[in-house]
Amino acid sequence: MPGEQFKLAFPSPILPLDALFSEDQGQQSLNVLRRWQEWPKSTLCVTGPENSGVTSILKSWAKEVGGRYLVPADWENLDPKALSDLLSQPLCLDDCHHVEASASLLTILNLAEESGVKILVGGHGQPSVWHVTPPDLVSRLAAMTTIILPAMDDEAFIRRLRAACLRRFIRIPEETLSFLEPRLDRSFQAIEAFAGRLDRAMTETKRPATIPLARDVLNELIEEWETDDV
Repeated sequence: MPGEQFKLAFPSPILPLDALFSEDQGQQSLNVLRRWQEWPKSTLCVTGPENSGVTSILKSWAKEVGGRYLVPADWENLDPKALSDLLSQPLCLDDCHHVEASASLLTILNLAEESGVKILVGGHGQPSVWHVTPPDLVSRLAAMTTIILPAMDDEAFIRRLRAACLRRFIRIPEETLSFLEPRLDRSFQAIEAFAGRLDRAMTETKRPATIPLARDVLNELIEEWETDDV
């Protein structure tokens, strides 16, 4: 349907942290992430609504600091010894609001505090309501220093899409951005998938980044996504 956003299931590249924060917004948050060795506590939290970029930031931070990116299935059922073995490098623990073994989350946070290893945790919503037990975990999450990411509104979407294109040396016209704004999904994955495919299409067809080419790229991505979803 015209104007309907679609969902993409394509993996996006791990971008540098600079690419995930605009020049005029988020500079303080970027500085905090970059100065991770100076964090007063072992743990820092990044949270925000769906598609606000939490996962992208965690993956980028892990790559930049030489750490590991993990989801709950990677670690929540490990015993304390195995959890301790993970702390040989900085960790990113994503989707902490979905952790079922909350005691394991408390254990790894305690081990990190004892060892001085830095952990960046991520999730959606307020950390203070992620879990109801054990009480020590609830208080620990509520007291964490937290970076709260805003929802990707129209302005943020346009800014990120323009930046994704500029990284590929594409100056996308304003009318093309206006065409894409109601049609492309509000997620880092969709933006990166579209920009990458637009770059390839421009190279192959020698066509400019006008609305007709943008429409063709969108249709191609939609067709691929629908095929993968069958």
